[in-house]
Amino acid sequence: MGTLHQYLEESAKKSPEVEAIVAASCTFTYKELDERTNQLAAFMVAAGVKKGDLVGILCKNDHPYPTILLASMKIGAVAIPLNWRLTGFELAGILQIAKPKLMFYDQDFEEAVALSREQGLVERLVIAGNGLEMADEYAEIFTKESREPLPKGSLTEDDLAVILFTSGTTGTPKGCMISHGCYDTYLSRSRARTEHARFLAVHPLFHMSSTSLIFYNVYNGNTMVMLADGDPPSILKTIEAEKIQSMFAFPSVYSYLLEELDRKEWDISSLKFVSTGGTKASPALIRRYLELGIPMTQGYGSTEAAFVSGWHPIMGMEYVDSVGRPFLDVQVKILDPETGEEVPAGQVGEVAIKSPYLFKGYLHNPEATAKVLIDGWYHMGDAGRLDEEGFLYISGRYKEMILVGGDNVYPIEVEDLIDHIPDVMEVAVVGVAHETLGEVPRAYVVKKQGSPLTEEEIVEACRQKLAAYKIPEVVFVSSLPVNGLGKVMKHLLKQ
Repeated sequence: MGTLHQYLEESAKKSPEVEAIVAASCTFTYKELDERTNQLAAFMVAAGVKKGDLVGILCKNDHPYPTILLASMKIGAVAIPLNWRLTGFELAGILQIAKPKLMFYDQDFEEAVALSREQGLVERLVIAGNGLEMADEYAEIFTKESREPLPKGSLTEDDLAVILFTSGTTGTPKGCMISHGCYDTYLSRSRARTEHARFLAVHPLFHMSSTSLIFYNVYNGNTMVMLADGDPPSILKTIEAEKIQSMFAFPSVYSYLLEELDRKEWDISSLKFVSTGGTKASPALIRRYLELGIPMTQGYGSTEAAFVSGWHPIMGMEYVDSVGRPFLDVQVKILDPETGEEVPAGQVGEVAIKSPYLFKGYLHNPEATAKVLIDGWYHMGDAGRLDEEGFLYISGRYKEMILVGGDNVYPIEVEDLIDHIPDVMEVAVVGVAHETLGEVPRAYVVKKQGSPLTEEEIVEACRQKLAAYKIPEVVFVSSLPVNGLGKVMKHLLKQ
């Protein structure tokens, strides 16, 4: 096993002139990116950053982000990707826990940083970007510092690489400590090397999936095309202009891309495949992309468990409702939530994971760690089942399960059905209080602009395929409330 900074050094030697990063204002080859991370690492050392110190990154999808991330790895510092959608109060809460030695941020987020500066939560703050240009202080680093590599330190796969704070759709975010070995083991065991592909980095880089994909793309010597503007026309324009071959996004993004493709003709013939995660993609969405000749893969995991399972159309469309089979060396158990005993194949229970990719615990929070990491098994909090062939099916979060007069309703089952209805863009199903049944399901639906689709038509579609107690009330909304990562905050819909 190895450490993550080695990927960049290897790609710089093997493919020095291949584009590593394409950004709005500049492009860097692997040789240039390696040299720039050497310079930034030297700056960090001069600023007093040592092995094990924390370095915050509050930057949009642009070239400073991966440069800072990879430079941190070179000196054994621990990177903290920070969610730029947070308020100043929320950001200060995270920094109060982490207390980074150094933090780079974009000028656009000055307002969010102000409270943390006031409270002295970071020893040193450096502005990295101003709009889509480098800020003066950051740019000066690359004129002053040496491009030569620093002396090798004693870094091992057990050392921390990043601390990723959970998105927290209901509670206070917790810092997941993730080692070099987590990523390196997965990449070295699970991925064939396919070099020089062009990847669109449009999903927020602070997300666990995007952090993993930076390492994956550098490992493979791929080109990462940075895109800070995530609206559908900008994505399609970039795919067309940059001949993008793959990308990652939440399912909702792919739904809105289809809507834009219906409005206007775009050349997306370069796309070989797309991938998704975070929330489950509906079978209807996957089939729409297959009709366009674009396979959609989806992964299942969490910040704590990292890589659990993956599904690809070559596994068979009969398994499209699943999240695929567990990855190499990942053990999955389905447990009775009351007794903790393993349940038979086909029976729904809580998903528990044991693998080499698990986090090392929550930063400064052993109590929270002990609640979810039990005897080496991470308890996901998801309801799911394994079939006889080893495919994993996720029914949703246990705490989201709706109890209707004693019968269990898993929101994802209702959501998948409604997702199949033409003109439905997004849907979220929650339980709402009922005088006699305790709870009943309610579906909040975003429909395509100008669509004549009615609430009654959705209810009728549900009535044809679902038991009576699963049929939801339907409410149309213009948008769904989401957190900083784009995940629906269902607790707000229940209020």
